[in-house]
Order: sequence, then C-alpha cells, then structure tokens
Amino acid sequence: MCITRTVDSAAAQAAAGNTKAVAEGDRMSQASGITVDESTKILNIEDPNNKDELSKKFEHLFNANDPKKGGSLYLQAKVIRARERIEMHWAQEKLKAEQEELMAKQEEHHTESETFEDKKTDSSGKESDKQK
Repeated sequence: MCITRTVDSAAAQAAAGNTKAVAEGDRMSQASGITVDESTKILNIEDPNNKDELSKKFEHLFNANDPKKGGSLYLQAKVIRARERIEMHWAQEKLKAEQEELMAKQEEHHTESETFEDKKTDSSGKESDKQK
C-alpha cells in the first residue's frame, strides 16, 4: 500500500529539513562572521542555551570593554556579535523544533488516513465497490 511511500516521503522530508537546517546554520555563521563555538569562547560560557549565564557574561564583558571606561571598542563589538550569533542559534533551534513538530503531526495524520483506508477494504484485501 502507500505506507512505505509515506514513510519514505517523511524520511526524505526530514533529511531535507535537516540539510536545510545545517545550511541555514552555515549561512548564519557567514552572515555574522562568527560560529556558535567561537561565540561561546568569546563570552566564556559552556552552554550556548543557558540564557542566564549568557546574559551575565555578556553584561560583564560589555561593560568591561566600554571605551568610555578605557576599554576596547573592538572587543566590545566582538562581545555584541557573539551574543547576536547565539541568539540566532536560539531562533534556529526554535524553528527546527517547530518544523519537527509539524512533520510529526503530518506523519501522524498520514498514518491515521492510511488506517481509515485500510478499514474500507474488505476481508479479502480487495477494495469495495464504493472506492472504485
């Protein structure tokens, strides 16, 4: 029946979505000029998903590099770019989770539809006259 086709289709869509997410991450790194890994090193944080730690470290490093207080505008800009890149990472992860949830719902809907179609067939495995 079409169960195999649906599963193959869902797998292909998931693979395409995953490839798209990787490409999107590369595009974000190119647009910001910095990777998430580099951002975590600049901000001296271990987990880019820890928003509290990011906020504290960003505020400290931003203020410590304030040119009005003798700091470096270059380093302050690096700190800003690092925070922005991690925030882009958060947005990307949120979008990816939403896409995965949508695909799971679509797959569930297809499975329910196929179950309904299976119930329409008679015990011999042939479709009834109503479907033909």
